[in-house]
Amino acid sequence: MSNWIDKYKKLVIASHKRHIIVADQDDLFDYDELKDAFETEGYIIYVAQTDLDVRIFFELQVRGSQNKYLIVAPVGYHPLPDIETFVHFQEVGIAHLFPNLDAKAVKGLSFNALCLLSNNKLYEELSYDKTLKFLLENLYNVDFDTLTASNAKERVLNALIIVLLEKNGINEPLRKFLSGIVKPYFPTLISKGLSAANLLGFLQEQWRYFVTDGVSIIDFKEPLLNKSLGYLFAFEFLKPVQVSQVKYDSFPGPMKLGVFISESGNNDNELEALIEYLKQQIQIIEDLVEQWFDIIQVFASAKLKYFKSSNEPLKQNYVLAENAFNVRFQRFIDNTYRSLFSLSGVRKPVVVSRILENINSRTAKRKALIVIDGMNYWQWTLLSNELTKAGINCTSKASLAFIPTITAWSRQAIFKGDKPDLNQDNSKESKLFGDYWKKQAVAAYQVDFKKMSVNHPLDLNAISDDITILGIVCNDLDDIMHGSIMGDEQLKNSTLQWIEQFNIVEIISQLRKKGFQIYLTADHGNIEATGVSNLTLKDKVGAISRGKRHLQFSDEILLDSFLKQNSHLNIGRKDLSLYLKDREAFTTENNKVVTHGGSHFWEVIVPFICINDQ
Repeated sequence: MSNWIDKYKKLVIASHKRHIIVADQDDLFDYDELKDAFETEGYIIYVAQTDLDVRIFFELQVRGSQNKYLIVAPVGYHPLPDIETFVHFQEVGIAHLFPNLDAKAVKGLSFNALCLLSNNKLYEELSYDKTLKFLLENLYNVDFDTLTASNAKERVLNALIIVLLEKNGINEPLRKFLSGIVKPYFPTLISKGLSAANLLGFLQEQWRYFVTDGVSIIDFKEPLLNKSLGYLFAFEFLKPVQVSQVKYDSFPGPMKLGVFISESGNNDNELEALIEYLKQQIQIIEDLVEQWFDIIQVFASAKLKYFKSSNEPLKQNYVLAENAFNVRFQRFIDNTYRSLFSLSGVRKPVVVSRILENINSRTAKRKALIVIDGMNYWQWTLLSNELTKAGINCTSKASLAFIPTITAWSRQAIFKGDKPDLNQDNSKESKLFGDYWKKQAVAAYQVDFKKMSVNHPLDLNAISDDITILGIVCNDLDDIMHGSIMGDEQLKNSTLQWIEQFNIVEIISQLRKKGFQIYLTADHGNIEATGVSNLTLKDKVGAISRGKRHLQFSDEILLDSFLKQNSHLNIGRKDLSLYLKDREAFTTENNKVVTHGGSHFWEVIVPFICINDQ
C-alpha cells in the first residue's frame, strides 16, 4: 500500500468508533485506490453530495447498524452532536498528508504521482511556485537549470514530452505553470491548449517539415530531444515519414525510427531504427521495473520485424542487441528482484504472485483470469494484433515470473497469490485459487477453475451465471514451444496457427459478452537456447528436479559440487535451485531448443493484460 494511503487510514480509522465521516477537502476519494483500501478494511462507502445527504443516509443506514460505514461528506461539513456521538469525524485533505507542500499545487495529480511524493522526505515548507518546481524536478526529472542553458527551446520541448507523454500526466496547476514557460518559445502550441494530443500534432507537423524541407523551428538533433524522439517513434506516438535512400542514409541511427524508404522495405528500415534505439537505451536504462516493462514492448516489436527480415547482417545486429540487454537485465534481477515481492499489487502486479491481489482490487462484478502457459511477450503481441483486428481493446502491461521460471512454481505463485511452496508443484492450483478467494470472502459457489486446449475447448455454456471469479489455464503454447525443434521461427508460425485454430479471439469475445472483465497473463515465457552439453550421470546425482534451463538439488553439498564442475556457465541460484542466465541449455552441444526455466528476459517478463478494461 502507498504511504499516503496508509497515513490517510491512520488519520480516520479510530479504535473506539465503528463508523467514519470524512470531510473530503481535496476530492481524494475520487481515487479508486483509496476507496479500495477502506473496502478492504470492511467499510461500506457512501459519497454524500450535501449535508442533508449525510443526515438521511446516517438515519436510514448507519444508526444502529453492525456494518462498518464510511461517509464521504462535502467540504466544510461538520456533524451535529447527535451524529458525532456515533462516528469518528475527520477533515482530511492534501495538507494533512503532505504538510510541507502547497495543497493547491498538488491537487489533481495522478495516484502514481502521489505515491512517488510519499517517498520524498521534505523538511521545509514550500510556497505554491516552489511546490510546482519541486514536483517537476522530483516527479518528472525536469531540471530547471538545463531549461535555461543553451538550446533552451529544445530542452523545454523535451521537458514537455517527458511530463505529458512519458510520465503520469499533470494536474491543472502544472499545466498553467508549464504553459507560462513554454509560451515564449512555442506560442502557437500554447494557443491551442497544452495537452498530449496537441503536443503530438505539433511534433508530427514539425518533424515532417524537418524531414522533407530541412526547415523546422525545432532542432531535432539536440541530444536530449533526440532521445525523447526515439521514444515517441518506438512506441508509435509519432508516424515515420517516407524519404529517399540517400536521405535515409543521412540520418543518424536513432533518428531512422522517424523515416522509411518504401512500404516494401519498411520492415528492415524499422528494425534497423529499433536496434539503434535499443542501443541508445541500454546506456541509460536503470534498475526500475517500469523501464523494463516498457522496453519489452519495443523488443517484441523488433522481434517480429526480425522474423520478417531476410537481411542476415541486420538480424545479427538485433541478436547482439538482445544479448547485450539480457546481460543488463541479469544485473537488474540481481540488484532488485527479491525486493519486488514486498510491493503491493493493488496498482500493478510487478510480480506474478500479486496478480490476484490486483484483480481483487478491481470493481468489475465478474472477473476472468486466463493463464496461457509459456507465452512470452512477442507471442502475446501476435495475439494482441488479432484482438485489435476484432475490435477488442487491450491494456498491455507486464509482470515478472517467479525465478526459476518453471511451471511448477511460477503458475503456483499466480493461483496462490503468494510466493510458491518450493516443495510443491502446480497440481493443486485449482484448490489454491479457491482458497485465495475464500479469504477474500467470495463464496465457493461463485468461483470456478477450468482448463482448455485445442483438443478440449472451453464450454462457455457450462459457466454458471453465479460465477463471479473464473480461473482458466491453457497449456497449448507450452506444449507447442517444447516441440519447436527449429527454434523461434517455427514457434512464431505455430503460434499464429494456434491463435487461428484454437479460436482464442472468439473465446475472449464470448467471455466479454457474459460480462467478464478479462485478465490475461502467462506463468513464464520462453527462449530459443543452444545446447552446451547433456547432463552427465554425475551431474544428475542429487538433482530432484531438472530441465533444460534449471536444476533443483536435494542438498547444498551436491549443488556446490555442480557449480565447481561447471564454473564456465553463467548460473544463478535460488535456494537449492540453479538456473541459466544466458541462451544456453542442458542438451546436446549446438542443438537448438525452445525452452524455459532460466532468467533471460524473454522467460521472466510476461504479459499482464487487461481486456475490456473497466
